[in-house]
Amino acid sequence: MNPHASFDLLSCISDFAVCINAHGVIEQASKPSQAFLQLPAVLLQESIELFIQPEDMALFAEAREKAKQSGEKQTFICRLLRQRVLPVWVDCYMHALPEDKYLIAAFDATHWKDSESRLVYLSTHDALTGLPGKVLLDDRIAMNIQTAQREKNVLSLIVLSLDGYRKINDLLGHGIGDELIKAVAERLQNCVRRSDTVARVSDDEFSMIMLSAGRENIELIARKILAAMQRSFRIGEHTLHISASLGVSMYPEHGEDASLLYRNAEMAMYRAKAQGKNYWKVYSDQVDDTERSDLSLESAMYEGIENGEFMLHYQPIFCTQTGQLKGAEALMRWQNPSRGFVSPMKFIPLAENSGLIKILGAWALRSACYQAKQWQEAGLKDFYISVNVSPRQFVQEDFLDMIHKALNESGLLPGNLMLEITEGVLMENPQRSGAVLTQLHVAGVKIAIDDFGTGYSSLAYLKRFPLSVLKIDKSFVDDVVNSAEDMAIVGTILSLAEGLNLLVVAEGVENDAQLGFLRQEGCNLVQGYLTGRPVHSDAFKEKYMA
Repeated sequence: MNPHASFDLLSCISDFAVCINAHGVIEQASKPSQAFLQLPAVLLQESIELFIQPEDMALFAEAREKAKQSGEKQTFICRLLRQRVLPVWVDCYMHALPEDKYLIAAFDATHWKDSESRLVYLSTHDALTGLPGKVLLDDRIAMNIQTAQREKNVLSLIVLSLDGYRKINDLLGHGIGDELIKAVAERLQNCVRRSDTVARVSDDEFSMIMLSAGRENIELIARKILAAMQRSFRIGEHTLHISASLGVSMYPEHGEDASLLYRNAEMAMYRAKAQGKNYWKVYSDQVDDTERSDLSLESAMYEGIENGEFMLHYQPIFCTQTGQLKGAEALMRWQNPSRGFVSPMKFIPLAENSGLIKILGAWALRSACYQAKQWQEAGLKDFYISVNVSPRQFVQEDFLDMIHKALNESGLLPGNLMLEITEGVLMENPQRSGAVLTQLHVAGVKIAIDDFGTGYSSLAYLKRFPLSVLKIDKSFVDDVVNSAEDMAIVGTILSLAEGLNLLVVAEGVENDAQLGFLRQEGCNLVQGYLTGRPVHSDAFKEKYMA
């Protein structure tokens, strides 16, 4: 390829053509390039990165590396920046030249979109319902604030979250879920005036803007919306029932800009959910002592994650018959500089509600796998690590990827990882649970049912899911020596597990009488204060690996 001839040819037929050096600096640029990017100055000696959408730079760098390695033309689609700020889609072609230089040609690809107006519409409206999206909602709030200021009027903002939608979406599929959302959108529009705005801001969250909807009217509107949501929805062959939680903020009482009004309405909505759902609440900056404590603790959790205040303690698990150490359960602990050790009973539910459990859970899984691998290399050959899975973790789309990544990065074999999942989590969506557990089972990961016997009333799931272990809840072990009922329950669980070829771990073993009974009845494994309290990894190593 003659570089000069090729560049001259591409300059004539392309919308954009440049030659860059190894550092990405433009050494040659066609005349149409300047016009295409709508720039007043020439492009020479500028970095190509200044004219590429930042999110597309990784794609550009990958194409450049492939062109360099293979010597072949690379084709990709990216966005160039007109006037350095306005993205425009282009078909891009890259050729490697001698001396580590590259020839880049691009052609306008806006034909990939229906039209510029369609692009604007899609960026501001929800594709499923046709309602305004969050971007347009913020704009409408700002416009209505100006109107309210001018007319000395009241503006009310409602944030609505559907209760029960996600379960329907998971159980019946996205098709039914989408039809339900469209039906909800229609009912909401029928609850307000044509001049009011109804927007969809996320999967199961809507928002409404109303002028002249002061406190005297907002209760009537809120009750009307709640009643509309409670009526059954007929979607295909399904009769569906949901409810809603509403939060309300008003201008100017609760904020003078769009972002503050929305944040306060959303906070009121979360408070409504906390009071049992199917409820509505007007924002107030007055919080009760419990709520203030929870907010303070949640804020401290964010800082704690950043400051490395969370740690794992490990409780040993022993073979009941031989006394051999078989594994350990990883338990999350939080030591805050000002609060000391914060009880998991307090911070775990808050982490679940706030979504922080996703970050903490991923960290705990990864850390536990690394620790187990280290102990194996130090001599615990058949040692396994048991990690609790939270409800929010289990329903994450990337849950399986997270498990595989932790195993691959740590080097721990799948057979040495046990995931503890409660009955209720599995039965929330049995079809999805079965698919996820099957993939884990095929990979070799063991599944334990935590707190067995305290959750789901049916035992049918035991033969449906590929399980490995049942964990007898501490509440059955506490009085097993003196209570005929607890003896019968534990005995039944052990017989059931034997028939299904499952191992059993008894939790909360605190005295020799409990251990003796469990050993006599054939329980496989035990953990509890009698055999070992949860301790930090250093103490665990010193005590059990000396």
